[in-house]
Amino acid sequence: MRLVIDLSWILEVARRAGEDDPAPEDFGVPLAAVERHKAVLFERDVYDGPVPRAAALAHTLGCLTWLERSNMTVAVAVTVAYLQASGRAVKPGRDEVGALVAELRRDGCTTQSVAAVLRSWPA
Repeated sequence: MRLVIDLSWILEVARRAGEDDPAPEDFGVPLAAVERHKAVLFERDVYDGPVPRAAALAHTLGCLTWLERSNMTVAVAVTVAYLQASGRAVKPGRDEVGALVAELRRDGCTTQSVAAVLRSWPA
């Protein structure tokens, strides 16, 4: 299943998970995440499958500042919600969430390295 989300979907997850964060400071970041996760090049998906697409969302939303104080919380919430909506039964615990946040904060973090963390989550 190829789930494609839009800006309103991200903003709704941000509203619920965002710890009463005020309005986003930079709408370009979630818009970039929307476009990035559904990117197609030469009629092929750039991110093939729900885990790479979730990783692209997490990488964009977690590594670029767009919220005043809940960037990482929202990035994790969007990632989990996307995987669940894609049919993957994930319920990450504290350790799995911590590993994702640590990866997103690591210099040199890539979408591929984020995807590796997501693949390690128990189903």
